[in-house]
Amino acid sequence: MILACSIRLLLMLPLLGRIAAETRSTSVETFVDGAKEPLTSSNIKVANDTSTLRFFVKPKAARARYKLSSLDSEWQEKIDGMLFIIRFVKINGDPISQNAFPAVGTSSGWRGSLEKSHFTHRRETVLVPKDAANCYVVISSAGPPGLVGVFAVSGISIQSKPQGTEPSITYLHDSRRPDSDKKIWVKSGTHSTMARALHLDEKDSESPVLIINDDDLTAHADWNIGIKSLQPVVAGQQLDIQWKELYNSGIGGPFSAEYERPPSGVHYFEVEDLSVTGQPLGLITRVEVTVARPFWQRFGFWAPCLVIIAIVSTLGGRYLIKRRVSLHLEEAQKISDERLRIARDLHDDLGTRLSHISLLSSFSQRSSPNPEVSSNFAQITAMSRELIGVLSETVWMLNPKNNQLESLVDFLCRLLSELCRLAVIRCRIDALSVTENVPITHEFRHNIILAFKEIVNNSLKHSNGTEISMTIRVEGKMLFITIADNGIGLTPEVVKPGVGLASIKQRLTNIRGKCYFDNKNDGECGLIVSLQAPLS
Repeated sequence: MILACSIRLLLMLPLLGRIAAETRSTSVETFVDGAKEPLTSSNIKVANDTSTLRFFVKPKAARARYKLSSLDSEWQEKIDGMLFIIRFVKINGDPISQNAFPAVGTSSGWRGSLEKSHFTHRRETVLVPKDAANCYVVISSAGPPGLVGVFAVSGISIQSKPQGTEPSITYLHDSRRPDSDKKIWVKSGTHSTMARALHLDEKDSESPVLIINDDDLTAHADWNIGIKSLQPVVAGQQLDIQWKELYNSGIGGPFSAEYERPPSGVHYFEVEDLSVTGQPLGLITRVEVTVARPFWQRFGFWAPCLVIIAIVSTLGGRYLIKRRVSLHLEEAQKISDERLRIARDLHDDLGTRLSHISLLSSFSQRSSPNPEVSSNFAQITAMSRELIGVLSETVWMLNPKNNQLESLVDFLCRLLSELCRLAVIRCRIDALSVTENVPITHEFRHNIILAFKEIVNNSLKHSNGTEISMTIRVEGKMLFITIADNGIGLTPEVVKPGVGLASIKQRLTNIRGKCYFDNKNDGECGLIVSLQAPLS
């Protein structure tokens, strides 16, 4: 009956603590940077250069735990321990020394209550001091002020360690019930009723559990061996002390929690009420603390900065683009000027010398009486005139002033007319639709002319025709050139390697153009070559 009532009373302790906590709420005061006046609001805002946050907590429950959400990954609690003490006294009872073994925080076998928890075995060795005649055991909650919790001890055994041939001596074996006639344990302390004995296992009724359930912040309780049960000891002996223990303790009452240099952002300081045995009561007091962001992390600072960066980047980008375009134009102008200089030098120097050679050879041809020598001078004259024509074409191609579509069309017409005149065949040209003068690149002009010359030369050499016609037109941004003859058309002789068809296609590819070769239709003889290329 006593056992059942004791267990029921222990199980009611958390409920009583919860009821008491619900009637009185825990208060939290916040101190910023050592300020003397606290902030009691539940929503606090502080500057970003705050160096210290101190929370002063006045819990209304027996115990409390706390955490700051941004810095503490787990709950924190102020803890200390109750004591298992071995005291040594002289023969007259005067104290000599004591050895205290604290039980701090929570034991490894604690599961929330005495009934669900498991005792942990503990073993210590103590040397009996000089002049010691007796020893006794004290189980006490007389720790620091505010210490509360549960401390349970069972199965205490004190024996001397054997030395040489001397057998061990058993000084104490806790096998007597506290409520029996042979009682050796007595209660003491400023609040002795917090000490009680209990048998958790009816099968082991001879092994009592000595419990201190300290729920008083200003008092303590002890279990100790009575004066009549003092255990005699011999100085210099080593005592082997063993016991089983179970505990959960902490510091109750007001406490402070301090944090240095909290980071920017929103933090939550939370305090949860606990029962005497450390069980959460489900009551949480929360204080929200907002640490302002430094000015360089605020939107109001970065918004204008981003605008300024965007403006500077835009202006800088435009300047760099203009600079590159300017440099490109300067480089292009230098190249153009150099081409013009080369063209003039070729025309003025090399052209003059070739004309001189042609005149000399022509004069020598007329004045030479030897027919064979006259024939040689005639060949020199013809070659000189041919070189003068090639030089004229080269000078025209180098001259940057001819980078216009109108100049290109005019040159192609004159070139075709001259080649047909020398080959003594008819020539038909249709370029009247080209009325818009469009600027073209030197690369475009160069590839079109070389492809055109290759096509006309192939027609003159291999087609055996008597007429060549050319049509030039512009549609949108595309130039179309069609060259046709009335010769033999496409034959194995025409398409064999070495006549330059691949070279013609490659030159058109270089300027993103295309080239097509096909025989005439409707029974007509001849070849049609179509060139098309974008003007820009």
